[in-house]
Amino acid sequence: MTQGKRNHIESISTKDSSRNVERSSIRAHGKLKGIDVFTWMQPDQMALENFIESIPTEIIWVGNPAEIESVLSTKPLFSRKFQSIFSYGENRTGFMLENEFNDIQDVLNGLITELKAPGTLLFTCTENDSEYVSLKIAAYLNLVQLI
Repeated sequence: MTQGKRNHIESISTKDSSRNVERSSIRAHGKLKGIDVFTWMQPDQMALENFIESIPTEIIWVGNPAEIESVLSTKPLFSRKFQSIFSYGENRTGFMLENEFNDIQDVLNGLITELKAPGTLLFTCTENDSEYVSLKIAAYLNLVQLI
């Protein structure tokens, strides 16, 4: 393989790796109504559990049923850390969740009334629609920060 082709392939590989890290990294969005806001698309479960454990305030978690069930089945005592949990998407887990919605937009429509400081708002997504979810959350945060 020529040096030029090798450099091109390594460049593409590095860009893809950077995009994957960027997509799977936690992102802080500052405060909203006195609450710290984070988004995390495609989090690793152990890293997510460690993050949840490290948060000193109550958490409002917005995620899909599979990831919520996965975390709460391995760490049942975490349920005390949450002020509220909102799930979106089809619940195929059999795990009973209190606040289930069909779509992320349905959650976002009423979320602002749930926010009480101090606290942490955590949005996660491990499903295939994480790009769609990320765009909806970004639009929501842009809109509500104007309020």
